[in-house]
Amino acid sequence: MASIRKSLLTCLVLLGVFSFTELTGQTLTRNDFVSDASFVVGTFVPEVRDHSPKAIADSANAFLDSLDENLKSKCIGELDDPVRRQWTNLPAKKNADGVRLDELDSAQVTLACKLMANLFSEQGYNKMRDIMLADDQLLENGKARPGFGTEKFSVVIFGTPSETGAWGFQLDGHHVGVNLSLHGDKMTMSPSFIGTQPHAFKIGDRQFKPFKNETDLAHELAMSLSDEQAKQAVLNDSRQMIKTGPGKDGEVPEPQGISCSELSESQQAILWNLISQWVNDLPEPNATARMKQIKSELDSMKFSWNGNRKNESDVSYMIQSPTLVIEYACQDLDGNPLDHLHSNYRNPRNEYGGQLK
Repeated sequence: MASIRKSLLTCLVLLGVFSFTELTGQTLTRNDFVSDASFVVGTFVPEVRDHSPKAIADSANAFLDSLDENLKSKCIGELDDPVRRQWTNLPAKKNADGVRLDELDSAQVTLACKLMANLFSEQGYNKMRDIMLADDQLLENGKARPGFGTEKFSVVIFGTPSETGAWGFQLDGHHVGVNLSLHGDKMTMSPSFIGTQPHAFKIGDRQFKPFKNETDLAHELAMSLSDEQAKQAVLNDSRQMIKTGPGKDGEVPEPQGISCSELSESQQAILWNLISQWVNDLPEPNATARMKQIKSELDSMKFSWNGNRKNESDVSYMIQSPTLVIEYACQDLDGNPLDHLHSNYRNPRNEYGGQLK
């Protein structure tokens, strides 16, 4: 019965009979995407977004229940398993942990999307979707490539999904290593790596730009600095590498740059908007509580910049306070650093949900 259902769903997808015109205002068919998984991820629109602990746990268990024993064993890990700290932003290896989207049928990929739509805010879900679809653009003529593309992203669930207990969710793939830790109604996204390549692309008539705000707002803040402020904030003429990426748990750089308390009110408004591009990937009220905590640390927060402050420049920047490290850096790979972007988000005092209990 399951094989019949899978065959029917696959045929419908391959025929491209599903149209999302009424939901998105644009028609996207299977022919617009490079894989069945890409089509499901790229056209999924949640019927509802329910970020309650019960809804999140229920959607996680519904996804797990859809898996056979082999796939379930690949998807589930112990909450304190050291593997949980071995995430990476590199293209996934064949033996990577988790269940890959190309191992799932269309119905199971849809259940994974429903889970992510409940776990993330609308901003956060759309960002994860767009980064996955961006990775499809790195495939050669749309052909499968080891470790690249939406279908090579994997899902790992650590512990037992519960509306009251502690558990974790991990989304792994090229340019994404997102760690969500949950305990009841509390949630943290530290540590997480989020990047994209290319920085902009089109599917059908739809334009995607996953890191538009993370880039534009940062340049707006940098350009707003006075000459005296810039002397404190700009550390180097050229971009630096990210210091707290995968494998750097527990490493906290020495804060550098301008004290954010010295920024004007309008500059601080840009700063809060910039920080929210990461924090607001979490659903309400988690994002609001986190932003309140971060704003309380203004007097001990610093902003630093490396490179030209003008738009479309090869740069890196860091925002740091006692419970926050945000890093952003362009990358040299493939010749155009403006087209290959990396970022890292950490709360050094609450990694992997250590403070949620």
